Amino acid sequence: MTKITTFNLMQSFSSTLYSEDFKILMRKAETAFTRTRKMPFCDIIFFILSAQNRAVQTELDEYFSKKGSDTVSRQAFAKTRENLKHEAFIYLNDELIQKFEREDGEIATYRGFRLFSTDGTVIDLPNTQEMQQRYGYSSNSTDKIYAKGLAITVFDVLNGLTIFAELGRYDGSEKRRMLDIAEDFAQLDYEKSIWLLDRGYPSFELFSCFEANKQNYVVRVQTNCLREVSAASQPDQVVTVTRKGVTLDLRVVCISLDSGEKEKLVTNLPSDFTVEELQALYMKRWGIETNYRFLKQKAVVEVFTGETNTAVLQDFHATILLMNIATIAWREQADILREGKKKIQKNEYFPNKSKLIQDIKRDFVQLILCDNLASHVYKQLRLYSRIKRYAYHLSYCKSFPRYSPRGKARRATHPKASL
Repeated sequence: MTKITTFNLMQSFSSTLYSEDFKILMRKAETAFTRTRKMPFCDIIFFILSAQNRAVQTELDEYFSKKGSDTVSRQAFAKTRENLKHEAFIYLNDELIQKFEREDGEIATYRGFRLFSTDGTVIDLPNTQEMQQRYGYSSNSTDKIYAKGLAITVFDVLNGLTIFAELGRYDGSEKRRMLDIAEDFAQLDYEKSIWLLDRGYPSFELFSCFEANKQNYVVRVQTNCLREVSAASQPDQVVTVTRKGVTLDLRVVCISLDSGEKEKLVTNLPSDFTVEELQALYMKRWGIETNYRFLKQKAVVEVFTGETNTAVLQDFHATILLMNIATIAWREQADILREGKKKIQKNEYFPNKSKLIQDIKRDFVQLILCDNLASHVYKQLRLYSRIKRYAYHLSYCKSFPRYSPRGKARRATHPKASL
């Protein structure tokens, strides 16, 4: 079975980016990008994808130095980018996902099911009046207000890809958006899939939506979610819930967390999924949390190259796209490391995704400008001589007691590497 590669992606992106139809579709006005400018349509996209979180003028100078042409001012760039719809990056990300679904022969599944998780995270935005009014804000004890937004994503936890992402108001309802997302995904070709959701999402309306659309789910619930669910006391039982003339049969299972706490999961998966299996299945939802941590700490999604709404949305969706490209490259490089292992080792090596993001920003996007696209992209993205240098290793099944400053013993284990 074959996997899609970063080289395949670049070929596809190149065909899209340089097409006249794409430019017409993604410009805000008919007169935009019609004249010969120092920073044409494609350069705007390339620059946003390659920005490395430094001063914008420094980034511009370096970018045009690599191109061998005169630079443009930060003000000129800010004005020109307003002609580009942020949907350009959403379009490219959708193209990546569709290519993955259509051509990849090694899509990871769990018992034949795709695993999707949805969650939200607060994003710090440029603290301007426009951002405060558009997205909302938080305040502290000094009455200082800070612009913030709410990012919501749908994450494929087994394949490490962000299928959907949006940036909305800080005070927006995650529950409401989850209902809309579930309806939208019901129209897509994901018949064999399972939603893994945390306890902030469950409601009778959501369960009704899932059942009506024949979507599978494993959802952690709060103690006061539904009184029938709260009253369930057996390790595994089915309860009947009726609201406004609609009746649902919900399977409720009780699980024990490592902390000793008892939690409940609601699911519509059949009985051949045991309680222990459902607990392990729900824990896979943690992948979206680690993805958010990487998105903020390594991909620095909260560092923007502009302060307008267009700039913020462009940067946000460009970062999501880069994360997905990095995931495809990570898989490719992990295969190279496994193939290059000459003997059995106690430690398994994995590519360094943080370094990979830096390489993509610095070199990968720039290489699409080269005339000899095939040789340059192929050689650079494979990174044969550099993969092992920046790889890291994890030892499995290795645990030892650790002691906190207060003298309380804790137990730490090395988890398996994740994307």
